Amino acid sequence: MMKHRFGSLLVVAAFVIMCAESADPRARPYDAPTLTITLSVDATEAPRKLFHARMTMPALPGPMTLVYPKWIPGEHGPTGPIINLSGLKITTGGKTITWRRDDVDMYAFHFEVPAAAKEIQVALDFLSPTFAGGFTAGASTTAHLAIVTWNQLLLYPEGKSARSSA
Repeated sequence: MMKHRFGSLLVVAAFVIMCAESADPRARPYDAPTLTITLSVDATEAPRKLFHARMTMPALPGPMTLVYPKWIPGEHGPTGPIINLSGLKITTGGKTITWRRDDVDMYAFHFEVPAAAKEIQVALDFLSPTFAGGFTAGASTTAHLAIVTWNQLLLYPEGKSARSSA
């Protein structure tokens, strides 16, 4: 049997996010008019149903909240597959930032950005489902094919909404 290997996949995602008030009173809206998140995905372990994602994004010192996509376009409920997210690590300048999960919203992660930081790095693993569930949660990786859905592999700052205008 031939051995198949998936190469690294680099995805650069630029998100233009309009200003909005934060839903969480402890988090502040991100001040920049645009936010560029660099997302790189290592799919070398896709046959094992494992993706490694790394993000870099600007950050302001103080409290910050990152959220995992909950509402997926084309779906009819908050179905973002957060149960498949693993190994979350947030760093800046090579130092780990301690984060905590929100007490109510399991899609939100809170932490404090150190005073000297200008950007953060986020690393996470996504465990591709092995079952044929719903649209988002359905299996999308085999030994011969991997479908990489960007929204399953990133976190983004809370406090921005594409629906609102500046």
